[in-house]
Amino acid sequence: MNTKKIKLTNAREFGVFLVLVIIMVIMSVTSPVFLKTANLVNIVRQTVEIGIMAIGMTYLIIAGELDLSVGSLFATCAMFGGLLFKNQMFPATIVFFLVLICGIALGCVNGLLVTRVGIPSFIVTLGTMKIYRSFAYAIGNGQSISQFPESATGSWVWKLGAKIGNIPVQIFVMLILFVIAHILLKKTTYGYKVYATGGNDRAAHLSGINIKNTRLVAFAMMGFLCGIAALISTAYLNTVTTTSGEGREMDAIAAVILGGAALSGGRGTILGTFLGAIIMATVKNGMVLLNVPVFWQDGFIGIVVIIAVLIDTLFHRKDAKR
Repeated sequence: MNTKKIKLTNAREFGVFLVLVIIMVIMSVTSPVFLKTANLVNIVRQTVEIGIMAIGMTYLIIAGELDLSVGSLFATCAMFGGLLFKNQMFPATIVFFLVLICGIALGCVNGLLVTRVGIPSFIVTLGTMKIYRSFAYAIGNGQSISQFPESATGSWVWKLGAKIGNIPVQIFVMLILFVIAHILLKKTTYGYKVYATGGNDRAAHLSGINIKNTRLVAFAMMGFLCGIAALISTAYLNTVTTTSGEGREMDAIAAVILGGAALSGGRGTILGTFLGAIIMATVKNGMVLLNVPVFWQDGFIGIVVIIAVLIDTLFHRKDAKR
C-alpha cells in the first residue's frame, strides 16, 4: 500500500471519527443523560455483539464478498450452545468450543458454495439466512431456552457476561478481538491477500494468491466470530430466543460501510469498522433517549448508511479523476 493510499485511509478514519464526535456533541446537548458514565458504558456494551460480527464482515467486504446470513448463523450458534448448556451434555469448556466449531462449519458452508461451486455470495447467504434461521427454530423446537443449570452459570464461560467493577467483561473481549483483527489485517501475509483479492482478484490470482482459499478463510472467520458473539450474548442475557440476531446482518454491514469500507472490495480498516459500530450504537442509544418511535429508528439508520455510501462514492469518483 503506497503513501497516498495510507493518507487517504487515515483521512477516511478521521472523517468517521469526526462524525462520531459531532453526533456525541449533538446528543449531549439534547439529552442531559447522554454523557453520564453509565450511559457511555452502555453504548459500548451495545456495540459488542455487532462489533464482533462486524470484524468478520470487514474481512469479507474487503475481500469482495458479503454475508447476509450472520444474524441467523448467530442464532443457530446461540440455540445450539443453549441446548447443550441446558441439558448439561458436556462440560462448559467443551460446549464453548463446540459452539465455535458450529460457527466455523456454517461459515465454511457459505464459503464453499461461493468459492467452489461459484454461486454469488449474495445469493448463497440470502438462502442460508433462511436455512440457518430454520435450524435455530428446530434446535429449540420453536421455544426460547433459559433457566440454565449451575454447571453453566457457574462456569468460566458465564463470566463473559459478568463485570469487572462497572465495566462488562465482554467489552474487553471485543477490544482484544479488534486489536487481533487489526494486526492480522495490517501486519500479516493473509491481510495482504485479503486486500489484493478484493482489489483485483484476477491480478491477485496471477500474482500467485489463492483467492478461493483467501475468501473461504474469511467466511470461516465470520462463522467463528458469530459463535463468539453468540456465547457472549447467552452469558449476558441468560436466555436464548429463536429470533436472536434478527437484523444484525444489516447492522454489521452498516458498521463496516460507515467505517469507510467499499462494497466493491479492496478497501476498509478494522479501526474504521470499530468507529462505525460505535456510531451505530450511539445513534440507536440517542434515539431511545430522545423517545424516537421504534418504527423510525431502523429507517434513520438506513438513511445514515445511504448518506455514508453516497459521500464515499462521491469522494471515490473525485479520487479516480485525479
